[in-house]
Amino acid sequence: MKENRFNAGVKSAVQTADNYIAENLSAVHSTHRHTFHAMPPIGWMNDPNGFHYAFGKYHLFYQFYPYGAKWGAMHWGHYTTQDFIHWRLEPTALAPDGEFDRDGCYSGTAIIKDGKLYLMYTSVLADKQTQSLAVSSDGIRFEKLGEVIGSNQLPKGALRTEFRDPKVFSRNGTYYSLMGSRTMNDEGQILLYRSPDLMNWEFVSAVRRDKLTTRGIYECPDFFTLDGTDVMFASPQGYETKEWRYENMHSSIYATGKMDVEKGSFESVYEDEIDGGFDFYAPQTLQSPDGRTIMIAWMQMWSRRMPTELHGWAGSMILPRELSIKEGKLYQNPVRELEDYRWNEVKYEHIPLKEKTVLAGVAGKKIDLCVSFDLGTAKKVGVKLFASGSKFAKVYFDRERDLVVFDRSDMGIEIFHDAKEKDAAIRPVKVNTQSGRLDMRILLDVISCEVFLNGGERAMTGNVYSGGSDIAFFAEGGTAEIIKLEKYDIIN
Repeated sequence: MKENRFNAGVKSAVQTADNYIAENLSAVHSTHRHTFHAMPPIGWMNDPNGFHYAFGKYHLFYQFYPYGAKWGAMHWGHYTTQDFIHWRLEPTALAPDGEFDRDGCYSGTAIIKDGKLYLMYTSVLADKQTQSLAVSSDGIRFEKLGEVIGSNQLPKGALRTEFRDPKVFSRNGTYYSLMGSRTMNDEGQILLYRSPDLMNWEFVSAVRRDKLTTRGIYECPDFFTLDGTDVMFASPQGYETKEWRYENMHSSIYATGKMDVEKGSFESVYEDEIDGGFDFYAPQTLQSPDGRTIMIAWMQMWSRRMPTELHGWAGSMILPRELSIKEGKLYQNPVRELEDYRWNEVKYEHIPLKEKTVLAGVAGKKIDLCVSFDLGTAKKVGVKLFASGSKFAKVYFDRERDLVVFDRSDMGIEIFHDAKEKDAAIRPVKVNTQSGRLDMRILLDVISCEVFLNGGERAMTGNVYSGGSDIAFFAEGGTAEIIKLEKYDIIN
């Protein structure tokens, strides 16, 4: 975080928040703070909001509670960036203060109309959730326009207490919004609305409804078209675990297929989990000026202990990822801008692995590590990260299970988790290893670990609090080797 700017003048709820931030920043402990990921300047951060390109820069808004490192009455914090690495703190965009949003300005998205930036967000008053608009001519100062979709516009059987997170987009000159919803029968669903002008909306249909496969609302829907394929995101609460998928109590899923906005239907062709790690939720996308589809998400998880709470802050974002579709499936890779910040290159080739193999120059906790393994005959092949004595995390291929495993059970801190979850320490995913080769790209930033397997076929994200910077590779129960390795430090 390099720059701060705050409003001055007559106090408002937004200005009160900004004044509090400026006066209390020095109280935030630097331990565990990231260097190239967005995180709150102080207090609490969760869902990304309004991720958009406007006025010559990228905008990231986010759910924000400045007055404590815990969830509270939501504000919209705001960062801008040119490269997804340096994040400029802007004045708080929205704060709860109106007759329709007194109890919180909750998640939503952004869209450009007539040269202005509109934010569509969930406004909360007591037990009622509605959708409201705010507008800006410069992308910094916002004027609230009030409620535009009321609870009286809900379809029959939908709960007015579970109606949120609008994803606004346009097609053929008409505006549409997807909304997370839950029925009185506890069915998660995604609703579609349309409008000619962003102000006047009508309900179209439920484009997705699950028959009790969730125990809660479908939160934070997102929608985009990529390589001719329509893609819909959602973050359902309590999604059913299927084999090794969806082990978090709050998962994030994608579906590829075809959206018919006229009929209000989405024909799903393929569905899967977006990220198989511990800390990934509420992903949101934007279209960059050069045509890329770029995704960001909250790098934490509900119903979990957050060790940084004691340091005056909680929550952060993943490094934004470029998305692509290959053979109908979603692939993810770090934004290419990261490569401009890599230095101190270290390379190795054809290194036989032992039970512990340490390579000179391969260490650190702010690095980009690319390694290709020949899995050989070993039962387990992988890498230990953030190591400090007996504390570490590891990512490895388990031949017996035919899965790649992210294991943080030895990091020295036990993460509290929901009683309905199996654990918050081990997560597996399945990738294609038929060639006997496994490629990993691992980004570390102080505590965050983002793993990309086989060129983005799978991603796994998790925070690790062991505090170390040592790295060691290993092979157990047979032979294996590093075919090729590249390690870069990240300077910011």
